[in-house]
Amino acid sequence: MKNIHYLVYIFFTFIPVPGLIAQEQPEREITNVKGDLYRFREVRHIGMFLVTPEGIILVDPTNSKVSSWLKEQLDKRFNLPVKYVIYSHSHNDHSSGGEVFQDTAIFVGHINMLKNLKKPKINDPLLPREVLWDINKDNLIQKNESIGHNYIEDYFDLYDKDKNGGLDRSEIWEIRFGGNQIPPQIVYSDKATISLGGKTVELIYTGKNHTDDMTVVYFPDEKTIYTVDFLTPKRLPRTDLDGGFLPDWVDSLKKVELIDFNIISPGHEAPGTKQDVTEQRKYLEELVEKVSLQILQGKTEEEILRAIDMSHYNHLMEYDLSILGNISGVYEMLISNIMVNQRR
Repeated sequence: MKNIHYLVYIFFTFIPVPGLIAQEQPEREITNVKGDLYRFREVRHIGMFLVTPEGIILVDPTNSKVSSWLKEQLDKRFNLPVKYVIYSHSHNDHSSGGEVFQDTAIFVGHINMLKNLKKPKINDPLLPREVLWDINKDNLIQKNESIGHNYIEDYFDLYDKDKNGGLDRSEIWEIRFGGNQIPPQIVYSDKATISLGGKTVELIYTGKNHTDDMTVVYFPDEKTIYTVDFLTPKRLPRTDLDGGFLPDWVDSLKKVELIDFNIISPGHEAPGTKQDVTEQRKYLEELVEKVSLQILQGKTEEEILRAIDMSHYNHLMEYDLSILGNISGVYEMLISNIMVNQRR
């Protein structure tokens, strides 16, 4: 009888109920955040723009197709030019497509974007974390060495341009930074303010986190911040924290907590509040402390993956997808920090 009841339950669970089924999201859309501040979205990538009487301030053009669509929408809805394009950081899935606005806009970003957008040479040394993956120490990441390392594994064949079976520093760079990005024409180091049409946008550098060139874009009148990839409300940081910096990331979140805001608009997923910053900071802080303790006890990465329990955060989105990657990412960053310090 238990089996029969179970089957009946399953049957009724999947009966469509008119009005209760959420409509499928369009591929692209524009939604209002507050006042003259808007988010635009393509699938899971989100940027922002602020409308002023003298023009539009745009954050993260994303890619050429999105920017072309967005320009049509802005012309149709507001009939105003984009005067500023602000970059949150240099990763190509957020910073591409700016050429669509090049005839009217000034491009702004953190000063570290300039070095990050400069393509490395083929023989340049691997980054400290990549050195950990280079088992045979040939300054290349072979396909078998890329396994479990997020973007490198996923895009290995596409970016192995010379088909020699290994990715050099230049080819690895292409995965996250290659493309048609227009470098920032105005750069800042700590803080900057853009004023247009009686409105202001503040650019705040809170330190290294997901990258070392990340800008928190603050809209003071709307009390809203844009945190793109390094702070996604109610979701774990993605998989193995590719390209990130620890323990700096925790310090960066502490600085975000000091900003006077009510709304977080991330580069992926739904908006959140200041409470989400605190939860994310506590999560990373605890994870770093636990991994650090295990390293001090001489544990291997495999032993650490088995030992650490963060299940009290399993209510966060993508917990099952990312928790093991998060632990490995923290381990690799902390170990590579130790290796760098030993060389000094």
